Amino acid sequence: MKKSLFTLCFVLLSYTIQAGSYMPWRLGYKTFKIDRKTLEIRIGYLVENEEVAFKGNILYYQGLGDSMLNHDPLFESLINNGYRVIAFDYMGQGGSEGTMNDTRISNINELGDKVIKLLSRKNGPDGLKYHIIGWSTGGLAAYQKAYKDGGRFVKSVTLIAPGIVPNYIVGEGLFNFPIDEISMRTLTSNTFEGVNDPHEDRIFPRSPVYVAAFAFDLQCIAKKSRSWKIDPKIKGLVLLSGADDTYVDARKTKRILSRNAKHFGVKQYAGALHEIDNEVESIASDVRLSILNFLK
Repeated sequence: MKKSLFTLCFVLLSYTIQAGSYMPWRLGYKTFKIDRKTLEIRIGYLVENEEVAFKGNILYYQGLGDSMLNHDPLFESLINNGYRVIAFDYMGQGGSEGTMNDTRISNINELGDKVIKLLSRKNGPDGLKYHIIGWSTGGLAAYQKAYKDGGRFVKSVTLIAPGIVPNYIVGEGLFNFPIDEISMRTLTSNTFEGVNDPHEDRIFPRSPVYVAAFAFDLQCIAKKSRSWKIDPKIKGLVLLSGADDTYVDARKTKRILSRNAKHFGVKQYAGALHEIDNEVESIASDVRLSILNFLK
């Protein structure tokens, strides 16, 4: 009965968003107990194109200050090629209750485990296995999942500018002293003039300074991650930004991966800022194509 009501909730809340997000998201809210708190988390999925063969489920992990509704160009290419895209907002981001100060890299994966079980299409080519795509903070969470999962349920991970070596001062940095504020101009060089801006939800929280407990956990897990050896059974693709990315150190990340995940494919976009999938079209289109080729 509970499952029926939940399904009905999704039917009622399904809609095509008319502003930044133009995709037919099937959205809903699900109450989860996370650590000692019970909160409503926004979750949802985009149905795979039924005119092509179903290729599998993809779970998306967002970044800090991000939203599941902010990456439609990437998601559109995935669903058009037969993948179901499943996502959720972290606590205190997008449409979810709570605060990012209660979010930890470990409970991103805990939530991910629950959401994929709820929304995945079960009769896929990989059975219970699924793919994870993670950007920034979500890239670190996906890397942790790959390390701990060992190929049991995760078939592949795609890490987009992962937070394996996050900077301490990010975004506007010292130019906006004393708050290192996250801003659109430091996330992407794409100004979206004359085209649809995919950013449906505002940046919130606007700075790691406002969520110090989360930022501390991120730095601690990132430091530990630099010694993790990834099982060769898990395929991996890493898309790195350029030297002007103020959020992560791509050069050091590449060196760490060459030691601990030698089987991962690595591609770097020298001209890209942090939000690579929403960069200028010459970069973003190559990102989409690279991910699709990797997932085949």
